Amino acid sequence: MFHKNHPPLFFTSTYAMKNIRLVAFSAFCFTLNFLSAQITITNSVFPAVGDTLRYATDNNPPAGLNPATPPGGAQTWDFSGLTADANNLVVFRSPNNGQNAGSFPGAEAVVITNTRETYYNITNTQFQVLGYAGDDPANLGLKVLAPFSPELVERRAPANFFDISASNSNLSLIFPTDVPPLDNIFNNLPVNIDSMRLNINTNRTDVIDAYGNCVIPGASYPVLRQKRTEYRSTGIEVYVLLFPGFGNWVDLASLGGGGISLGNLIGTDTIVSYRFLSATEKEEIAVAYMNNDLNQVISVQFKQENVVSDFEPAIGDAAVSASMQVFPNPAVSWVRFVCANLPNDVYTLKLFNATGQMVWKQDDQISGNRSIQLELDSFKKGVYLYNLVDSKGKPVRTKHQVILKL
Repeated sequence: MFHKNHPPLFFTSTYAMKNIRLVAFSAFCFTLNFLSAQITITNSVFPAVGDTLRYATDNNPPAGLNPATPPGGAQTWDFSGLTADANNLVVFRSPNNGQNAGSFPGAEAVVITNTRETYYNITNTQFQVLGYAGDDPANLGLKVLAPFSPELVERRAPANFFDISASNSNLSLIFPTDVPPLDNIFNNLPVNIDSMRLNINTNRTDVIDAYGNCVIPGASYPVLRQKRTEYRSTGIEVYVLLFPGFGNWVDLASLGGGGISLGNLIGTDTIVSYRFLSATEKEEIAVAYMNNDLNQVISVQFKQENVVSDFEPAIGDAAVSASMQVFPNPAVSWVRFVCANLPNDVYTLKLFNATGQMVWKQDDQISGNRSIQLELDSFKKGVYLYNLVDSKGKPVRTKHQVILKL
C-alpha cells in the first residue's frame, strides 16, 4: 500500500530521469549557444598584395572606455565615441616595388612609407614581419637594414577563444660612431669607441580570452579579444678599441656616465594592448593601448568605415614626396620640424606624451617648405609622439621623438 503523500518508486525514478534529461538538454543548448557565439579567424583575413587597410587613431579617447573587462563572453565593447586624430592607409604591394627587396628574400609583400619599407611573409598559419629598411628604431636619424631574427609574428590562424601563443624576436644593428649624431655622443669618453651595437629583444604573449561584439564609429563586428603583452628590451654595446684592429664589445651601461645620453634608451618597455579581431575584415577592428596599470586607455587605433580616400600613396606619386623630418632626435633643448613639399593647406602639428595626452599643438598655413622650431624648456624627458595632419585630418607624418635633459 502506498502512502498518498509518497509517490510509488517507479514514479520517482521516472520523474528523476525526466529532470536529468531536461538538465542534459539545457546543458547541450547552452553549449551550442556558447559555441555559436564565438568565431574562428582564418588566414582569409591575412593582408595580401593589393589590399589597402584603412585605420584611424584617437590619441585622446573618451574616459570610461574599458577594453580590459574580465575574460569570457558574450561581451560588448563600445568604442563608438572615438574620434579620428589621425588617419592612416596601409597599402600592401608586391615586394618588387621596394628598393630593398633583395635583402629580404622570400618576402611576399611590402608596405612603403616616407620613412620605411617593411617586408612581410605570409604562410597558411602566420602573418610575419621579416624586417624593415629605413629610419632606425631609436630615432637617431640614421638609416638601417633591420631583419628580425626570427620573424616577428603579427597574426596567427586559425585563431579561437582560449588560444595562447608566445613569440620572441631580436634585432641587432651596428652603427659607426664617426657619423652624426653618434660622433658627438661618444666624444667625452676616455676610451676609443669604434662602433655601437643596438640590441632590441621583443617578447610577446598573445591570449585570446574573450569574445563578443566590438562597436566602432559606423559599425559593429563579432570579434575575439586578444590581449597582447609585449616586453621590448633595449641594450646598447660599444666596440672599444684596445689598439688598432683589436677591441671588445662592452655594455654601455657598464661605462657609467661620461655624458652618454643614449643611456636613457636602455631598459625594458612593457606594452599592453587589447586587440579586437574579426573573421571577415582584414583590419583589426580596434587596438586599445593601455597604461602600465591597465586602468586607462592611452590611445585606440580603429577601422575606418565608409571611407573613400582620394589619396592612395602610389610609388612615384607626387603626394608621397610630401614629408617632414625632425632633428635632433634625441633632443635636449630644442627640436626642429622641417616640412617639405606640402600642398597649400592649414596643417596642425601636435605633440603627445607617453600617456597619450596632447601637450602641445600649433596650426600653420604651409605651402611647400616650412621649418618649425620648438623650445623644450617646459617639457620633461621621455618619449613623445608627434603628429602632423592637414585640414582634413590626413596624416603627413606620425612618429616618436625622444626628449632628454642634461
